Amino acid sequence: MSREVSSYTFHSASAKRSSGTVTDLTLSVKQVMSLKAKRGMFQIIVHSCNIPFSYYQLSTDIRSLVCVFTDTTGNPKTATVSLTAGNYTTVSVLSELSTQLISMAQVTSGAYTGYTPVLSFTYSTVTSKSTFTMTGPANASIKMNFSTNTNLGIFFGLSADTTISSVLTQTSTKVAVANPVNYLLLRSGNLRQTQGHEYIVETDTFSDIIYRIPVGVQQNSWIQQHQDGNPIWIANNNITDINLYLTTNLTYTPIDLQGLDWACSFSIIERVIEDYEPVGAGLSTNYLAIAQPEGQPTTAEPAVDPELATLQKQYQDEMAKLETYKKKLEGRQLK
Repeated sequence: MSREVSSYTFHSASAKRSSGTVTDLTLSVKQVMSLKAKRGMFQIIVHSCNIPFSYYQLSTDIRSLVCVFTDTTGNPKTATVSLTAGNYTTVSVLSELSTQLISMAQVTSGAYTGYTPVLSFTYSTVTSKSTFTMTGPANASIKMNFSTNTNLGIFFGLSADTTISSVLTQTSTKVAVANPVNYLLLRSGNLRQTQGHEYIVETDTFSDIIYRIPVGVQQNSWIQQHQDGNPIWIANNNITDINLYLTTNLTYTPIDLQGLDWACSFSIIERVIEDYEPVGAGLSTNYLAIAQPEGQPTTAEPAVDPELATLQKQYQDEMAKLETYKKKLEGRQLK
């Protein structure tokens, strides 16, 4: 149980940010928010988000594919092909991949002699899978390393490395999806959560997600979510600025809204956490009362100080969270 001490409500538009970019912004707070109560702790609750559906499903951070081209005499060349960022159908994205592969295969490099592959990439509306065919030239091949970019592989129904040649045709192992971004995530890089975990971009990491926004509208319209999110406990004792960044369900990279702005509303609330008796303390007392015959002295081992154990656990968790936030921040700075 907890009771409210104070509340601060923010209505923000990215155009009025203090610093940063449209989708990775910082709001500076004129009056520092500091905890007032002895056992106080901040919570954040996001109330709404209004975001233009102007980002691309196939974005710049997931458009590259490492490939190995082998010419007709067996000489290989490793090169990266980059698809044009944009919105595609399952048919048009196959055409784009074919175009980029042909263009890169034609470039001579070292012992590798350029050639023009004859490609036929098709999509089945019956199975929702894609077929990759290369009819020539003989002895040449192209290996597409989708294992290095599984997000791009979603568009083609592939997650493993795939080789095609005049004698080797491939069909996608999964259903091809041209719109894999089906929800957005509002995150904060400096409001440190105490209990959140996520299994989205990577497995079991401390979360910085503060709001989830489903995408249920068509492109070139507005994504509007007006519903209070879950109250999230944050460990900050003082808040001087607030970082907000928007990502898709695929990466930590802030999305590109093509120059358009977005808005959100949220509240930061200080609450006092009520005292409680740890479950372990009650269980150990009950166990001793049952296990020890009446009238005999208690011979139990000295109990571990529960407060000390809690503090040690909190310290370990905070150190792990700092490493997680550091890794996410480094990843965003590299983009």
